[in-house]
Amino acid sequence: MLESDAKLEQQLKAADAGVRDRRRRVRWAGASAASYALDTAFLGLFAWAGTVPAAAAVAFGAGAVLICGGQFLAYATGINLKARDPNLTELFIILAIAMNLAVVAVAPHVTFPFLANQFTIFAFGMIWLPVRDSFVVWTLGALGLGAVLLQVGPRIDVPASNGFELLLTWAYFSLVMGRCLMLSVYAGDMRTRLGESRRRLAASLAQVRELASHDELTRTLNRRALTAQLEQERARAERSGAPFCIAMMDLDRFKSVNDTYGHAAGDAVLRGFAATVRQTMRGTDAFGRYGGEEFLMILVATPLDAALEALERVRAAVEATDWRAITPHHGVTVSAGVACHRKGENVEQLLHRADQALYEAKHAGRNRVVRERA
Repeated sequence: MLESDAKLEQQLKAADAGVRDRRRRVRWAGASAASYALDTAFLGLFAWAGTVPAAAAVAFGAGAVLICGGQFLAYATGINLKARDPNLTELFIILAIAMNLAVVAVAPHVTFPFLANQFTIFAFGMIWLPVRDSFVVWTLGALGLGAVLLQVGPRIDVPASNGFELLLTWAYFSLVMGRCLMLSVYAGDMRTRLGESRRRLAASLAQVRELASHDELTRTLNRRALTAQLEQERARAERSGAPFCIAMMDLDRFKSVNDTYGHAAGDAVLRGFAATVRQTMRGTDAFGRYGGEEFLMILVATPLDAALEALERVRAAVEATDWRAITPHHGVTVSAGVACHRKGENVEQLLHRADQALYEAKHAGRNRVVRERA
């Protein structure tokens, strides 16, 4: 049942992401259509001023309708999803470049403003294209421009024969700069949002790793993480021969704390015990909750005598802690069993010997540290 729920949740998330992507593509198609409409309008004004043939404006407008209609149709039907780039960015940039170069080829008197418009086209596309595809588009655009310039040659011109043409040229070029600026701002905002998303993702992943390796109540290592680190220490000791010890610790009469003061008090004792141990233990050692009120400490590069001294300091610190705010009539102590790694043994054998030493500490009166039997 849980697995089915998880699959359903994944499908719903994927569907939501698909809807968001489709809306984003439609918005970009709308922006592209608006840009084409602006270019067509200016080309029509240049035609009205007698700068270019009227047929050029009509042909450009018809081409724009076909391109934008095809773009909307591809996004609406989902046929774009079969392509390597679902945005079809490369295709529509090449078509836009071809449209502008065609204007220059048939109406060289408007070469300057319509070549400047290439910057708008590239700004639109380079937001989405990867470096390799960008280079391909740039190469095709440069080759196409070279071919057109060779064709029109000395007929290249800036429309400035009268005041109206100058006004149109200024207005069109200003709008080209405005569109480039708008796209630059959008790209910067996108990078900012992407960076923020990456930071949130990194924080979420760090939290997941923390939850996967730490006990939620005590914020110490959990059993899985302790077992993994213990296996690493065993492998290191087998290679180098360096000693290391472990200590299995258990809070004395912890059940009576829960029975007398409730589980909230028991949780507070576990948190307080963990905090006391962390303040007392060495920074090189590992410590965590092994299960219930049982904890495990891994004493790295430590022989048995030094391990016993370290655990005695921990035991004394726990006994000396003022627990009255949590358990007014009940002190808190800990018993510990210490065992050192023996060459050739596995983790289970080492844990068993430490557990046996803990058992002896409990039966010897509690609140004490007992070493393994020789």
